Amino acid sequence: MKPKYKIDLVSKINTTNNKIIMKTMMLCLFLSMSFAFVSDRTGWLEIDWKIIFIPALLVLQIIIIGTALKNRYKKH
Repeated sequence: MKPKYKIDLVSKINTTNNKIIMKTMMLCLFLSMSFAFVSDRTGWLEIDWKIIFIPALLVLQIIIIGTALKNRYKKH
């Protein structure tokens, strides 16, 4: 007996918009880690490695808020 409804989560997650968001977060994370690594090696700035993920989370929040506002005020 086959299920009545088939929910395909992979196709919903694997959209073009989500790929762009993930690439943006990965780029932000890479840039913040490389900046922290260079700063730590040169002694230019003391970096607390526990807060290295904050820039990527801020970018994610900005993207989510921007998308929500865009969808709220979208003309139908």
